[in-house]
Amino acid sequence: MIIYNKTWLANLRLQNTLEKDLYAGCITKDEFSAIKEKYPVDFYTPTLFARVGLFILTCIVMLFVYGLIALMVSSSNMFSSPGFPFFLGLISYAGLEFMVGGNNHYRSGVDDALLFISGCLFFTALFMLFDANNNNPTYIDLTAAAFLISLLLTIRFADMLMSAACCIAFFAWVFFFWTKVIPSGTATVPFIMILASAGSYWLLSTFRGKIQFINYQNCLTVGLIICLVTLYASGNYYIIQTLGDKLNGTSGKAVPFGTIFWAWTIILPFVYFGLGIKRKDAILLRTGLLLIAAAALTFRNYYHILPIDTTLTIIGVVILGIAYGVMKYLETPKYGFTYAETDEANLMDNLKVESLIIAETFSTAPTPPADGGVKFGGGDFGGGGSSSTF
Repeated sequence: MIIYNKTWLANLRLQNTLEKDLYAGCITKDEFSAIKEKYPVDFYTPTLFARVGLFILTCIVMLFVYGLIALMVSSSNMFSSPGFPFFLGLISYAGLEFMVGGNNHYRSGVDDALLFISGCLFFTALFMLFDANNNNPTYIDLTAAAFLISLLLTIRFADMLMSAACCIAFFAWVFFFWTKVIPSGTATVPFIMILASAGSYWLLSTFRGKIQFINYQNCLTVGLIICLVTLYASGNYYIIQTLGDKLNGTSGKAVPFGTIFWAWTIILPFVYFGLGIKRKDAILLRTGLLLIAAAALTFRNYYHILPIDTTLTIIGVVILGIAYGVMKYLETPKYGFTYAETDEANLMDNLKVESLIIAETFSTAPTPPADGGVKFGGGDFGGGGSSSTF
């Protein structure tokens, strides 16, 4: 399962929540420092620029290491066998386990680089293995290998890049399997991709609501976005026509059930937008806004009413106008919506956080109350309240 210390991950989520409360003025710096000391996070996580630098440096170091090993075995047959990249992948993965498990690296750049290198080397080894056995590995084999490798690395390290690769590889496998194996799969693949992406979205949404997968929330969010985009792309008229022409060797052939796919292309982004408002789901809302622009460009590609630069300008002005109007309207919260920055994922935990702050404040008192003094009791709110017997 996940390699990171789960207690530290929980403490990190708590600190991130409290940091937002600190910036909002809900707690003081002393309270934040006291709770941060009480619930420490001992991961090594540098700043963004340091992370990028360590990523590049790690890639350079591993490149030199692999070059040295390649020179040592260049005279043997091992260099051209699948075992060589697999061996290098094991070295990278061993270093990854050591840096994360032994030195507590967490999104430090070093672990990111080793994770990326390990995944690429394992995939290369499998590609060479398929090529040696079949002389012509199919896309079905390659996408299945990419899916399994990225899935295992996602489960172990909860990495968003690997989760994105996992989702993309899965949908690619479904597409290639259906078009290559199933008779008349080319004509029905849009409907299969719609079913696959919709089912995947439902499954990931179910996982995202369970406490057992709380450490994978970012990965599941990435997966949901990819599912939504794939669901739209599966019914987009331009994409269906382009892929159909490439698979069938035609040019500009009309798409069967074109009216249905045109309706899908234009209406689905607005459905995303409406569901996002109804469910107060930022993922649906923002994805819908982006896909509205994609729908407009698709329409413009077939119906040249205005030049492309004019079309893009109008789309941009309309979207900016809508955004500005909504922001002005929501300066005062209405119907559960607000323009103010909120932490939607942790709104239900506010009560627990406030109780924790109160408990920590009282627990750090310098001396206990004297016997016979004023006694507090009967409280049922975080240990800091009092009842009518006060």
